[in-house]
Amino acid sequence: MRYRLRFHLQEVDLVGEEIIIGRGSMGQITIDDPMLSRRHIRIDLSGTAPTVEDLRSRNGTQLNGHTLVDRSTLTDGDRIRIGTQELVFLAPESAANNDRNTSALRFCNGCAIPYPARSPQCPHCGLAQNEEGVSTEVRDGVASGWTFHLLSQVVARAIDQGRLTDAERMMSRGVAELEEQLERGIDVESGHVIEVAERSTQLGCALRSARWIGIGARLYRRGGEAPSREVLKLVDELPADARLDGALSALRHAGPGTRRAG
Repeated sequence: MRYRLRFHLQEVDLVGEEIIIGRGSMGQITIDDPMLSRRHIRIDLSGTAPTVEDLRSRNGTQLNGHTLVDRSTLTDGDRIRIGTQELVFLAPESAANNDRNTSALRFCNGCAIPYPARSPQCPHCGLAQNEEGVSTEVRDGVASGWTFHLLSQVVARAIDQGRLTDAERMMSRGVAELEEQLERGIDVESGHVIEVAERSTQLGCALRSARWIGIGARLYRRGGEAPSREVLKLVDELPADARLDGALSALRHAGPGTRRAG
């Protein structure tokens, strides 16, 4: 019997009785995503039905939109969220009928990233296109927003735990992705932009970094809101540092007024 995982533009055969997926090189499938643990999930094919379990990862796993707590049985089409990745589990019959030429791609009119022509919508930005390649009205804002919401939560946890190197690495990739989407005109809910702005500023305060505080100020302007009182309190508690003056001034003037802390 053959099982597969589909993600991005490829399908991967699951070989053996146990498949470890994570960021570490010791697993059967390695995904370069800083939000993944080295051993994030295990897919078990040794029994009568395939199962998946979270290996006590830092950021958790979702199965079909719900947090994965215990080992769960997998069926064809199940969607597994780990980090910023969505993996689709394919059962034998489905996998056998899904062999395709990976050169059959279409370019998304929204984000200009290629994706399989058989997909009903772009997996990157959520824009749907009809058979003629013309964009339709369907657009899933969660496709990009979910990633930035998760990024904000994960980075906040890393900062609270003192893992500033991990937090900075994740923020660097997340902010680059967010700003690229904004420049391409892809709709990202202002609330998600503000979440990333808050986390950038929080990281800047923890590192005493003018760069990250400046990024926060820029994103507050893009999101159309001012820093929250929580963030301004962090800023006010910083020791005097002339190197931060310019970034702090930009932050304080980033919006029309101070928002209440959430």
